[in-house]
Amino acid sequence: MDRNSIIGLGLIFLILITFAYVNQPSQEEIDAAKRRQDSIALVRAENDSIALAIAGTAKKDTLLAAKPQLDSNSLQNAYGEFASFTNGNEKVTTLENDEIKVDVSNKGGRIYKVELKKYKRADGSPLVLVDGDGNDFSYGFATRDNKAISTKDLFFVPTLNKNSVSMKVELAPGKYIEHLVALNENNNLVDFKINLVGMETVIAPTNNFLDLNWRQNLLQQEKTHDAEEKTSTIYYQYPNEDPEYINETKELKEDVKTPIQWISFKQQYFNTSLVNAQNFDNAVLETKNDPNKKFVKFLSANIGLNYTHQSNESYTMQFYFGPNHYKTLSAIGIGLEKVVPMGWGIFGWVNKLLTVNVFYFLGQYLGNFGIIILLLTVIVKTILFPLVYRSYLSSAKMRVLKPEMDEIKVKYGNDLGKMQQENMKLYRKAGVNPMGGCLPVLLQMPILIAMFQFFPSAFELRQKAFLWSPDLSSYDSILDLGFSIPFYGDHVSLFTLLMTVSTLVYTMYNNQMTGVTGQMKVISYLMPVMFLGFFNNYASGLTYYYFLSNLFTIGQQLLIRQFVDDKALHTQIQENKKKPVTKSRLQQKLEDMAKKRGIDMDNLGGKK
Repeated sequence: MDRNSIIGLGLIFLILITFAYVNQPSQEEIDAAKRRQDSIALVRAENDSIALAIAGTAKKDTLLAAKPQLDSNSLQNAYGEFASFTNGNEKVTTLENDEIKVDVSNKGGRIYKVELKKYKRADGSPLVLVDGDGNDFSYGFATRDNKAISTKDLFFVPTLNKNSVSMKVELAPGKYIEHLVALNENNNLVDFKINLVGMETVIAPTNNFLDLNWRQNLLQQEKTHDAEEKTSTIYYQYPNEDPEYINETKELKEDVKTPIQWISFKQQYFNTSLVNAQNFDNAVLETKNDPNKKFVKFLSANIGLNYTHQSNESYTMQFYFGPNHYKTLSAIGIGLEKVVPMGWGIFGWVNKLLTVNVFYFLGQYLGNFGIIILLLTVIVKTILFPLVYRSYLSSAKMRVLKPEMDEIKVKYGNDLGKMQQENMKLYRKAGVNPMGGCLPVLLQMPILIAMFQFFPSAFELRQKAFLWSPDLSSYDSILDLGFSIPFYGDHVSLFTLLMTVSTLVYTMYNNQMTGVTGQMKVISYLMPVMFLGFFNNYASGLTYYYFLSNLFTIGQQLLIRQFVDDKALHTQIQENKKKPVTKSRLQQKLEDMAKKRGIDMDNLGGKK
């Protein structure tokens, strides 16, 4: 295998390793568990009274299910002075603005249903983010007379205002539980405030935490259940730190014992997030898959709210119900935009500084995101053109030198060290950098990988049609096979097919330009075929971008070829040979390595 084959093979392996690596947990994620072990632990209230309260609540749920109508004595024994608030008919009070419609139930005084008015599910039905009994938002506590109370069992009394509703359980004047739910004007934020007034005489003195239970069964919103399942999980953020999340591909439970600022139930393109102005003291977070595929996932958070037995205690929280739109979330100012996967390191910076801003700017003037992706490709390719030119020029110089390199190979083919030394001398005399064609290609890789991260999670592409693709955020099937092919799937995605064909055309053209032969040539044609199966289920916006990128690259190289004459380049190289030689650091290092290798080989074979 010659030097070009070795370099090319190395680049192929680098691409594969890079694609695999970007989908692995970062070092920060791996270190998160260790950092939490060293964090300041807050003790959860797990005393006998709370354990009794939790056990009592479970028993009462069973009793209520079996006997919906309990007599007054049974209710009094189970709920004490809250007994009169456990009977009633569930009714909802509706609040809405231009963005969302929120139904607040009098049972539990909780948000019962949330509809996002500007969006639709993949099947065209209204997009309901939170729906009914499959969800829970309640808290429990033990009373001084050892009753186990959960707000989900209580019927609150509603009072509707202009854009808010007060839900109240009033035991006596100056002694009540109140939930205030208020919509913000024309955005996706909902204020939720808990007021406990005079409850220090009711709640057990040993009850130092309210156990807030938040559970949501994620409804399928998108075309593909599996894709949505693999991108849905729980994010959470410690104060003044970057958010962390539970691995999307596993069913896990995490016990977070340090204060956290917010918790987000994140789906592929939407999220329901809960923010606490005073931080949550601790939380147990859990994700579970639905084996029946009725729901995307089951997510839950058992949250500790510190209770200090004051006569008036309040917990000011805020919900966000809305899209995973980077600019929208960033405007909230609490780091919630980081639930949108942008990639780590340099890939994230490319997306945050370039891709997101281009999409946002052009999206204000153009409604067709197929055209916006085309313009993005033009911008990226214009930025990269100097690198493409240098890469082509370096490859052309190596192509012109190939006859002389072949002579060296024939002359010193049995002495690899000597052959490398002679090649280095030839490069130095000709003024050619042997790595000049590789480095520009490597410098382009961050943008290609950044796009790989951005497009599958870009909310802007959701349900945006272009040409034959009804949704640029999903695959563009032009043929459903009716059966599944291993490593490919059960459909044919046309943009993926076009991307593969254009990659093969570019590979063929590039091989002709560089004279690649043997194993390297076979591998160069095998890679696009492998990517055909890999990208078949990916967002059509991504494969459309890669297709355009290939076309522009081929066009740029054909254009450059018109201005680079091999004969003139050969003449220039011959003139360079006549000039005094100045070694670059790279050339000196490569020559030293070649000399060292030659000496080692001499020692190995016996020095003459």
